Amino acid sequence: MWKILDAVIDTKFPFILAHASPFAVVPETIRQRVKVFGFGILTTWAPQQMILGHKVTGWFLTHGGQNSITEALAEGIPMYVFPAIATSLSLVLNVSYQLVETRTGAGLKPLKRGPLKRGVKPEGTLEAIEKEARWILADARGPNGKIKRQNAEAIKVKMGKAWKEGGEAITQLRELLSREL
Repeated sequence: MWKILDAVIDTKFPFILAHASPFAVVPETIRQRVKVFGFGILTTWAPQQMILGHKVTGWFLTHGGQNSITEALAEGIPMYVFPAIATSLSLVLNVSYQLVETRTGAGLKPLKRGPLKRGVKPEGTLEAIEKEARWILADARGPNGKIKRQNAEAIKVKMGKAWKEGGEAITQLRELLSREL
């Protein structure tokens, strides 16, 4: 995580880092680096939905849990995702970058998905993690990042329509509840 944060600070991306786990220990050197940077916040808790809904939020670094993904897409926010079994966010929907160098254990096997990843085995070193993070952060500021942001915004619009009165999602939910209750 700290190598990714180094890349975020060095490329001047403002950030909020929530570290809720009681086992999370932020080294004093990291705390000082964030303080000197001046555009980062370290906190044990953050109102995720409020932050994702704020107009200045650009990207969301996430473990890829269902709630986090849904909340990000509902706000049209593209993501950087720690490795997941499914690659739909990065390959099918094109709304995220997948951090592959953070993989460990069985995840270090050669990758079988992705246009540039076929047969490539992640190194899994701290240097490789930092290098990948820097590449992704730079790419996110270019045309590929713009496309991912547009795709996330399009999903936000679709989700909004589905949950409005008369929309497909709300209609199906009501049908389910009327049958089951």
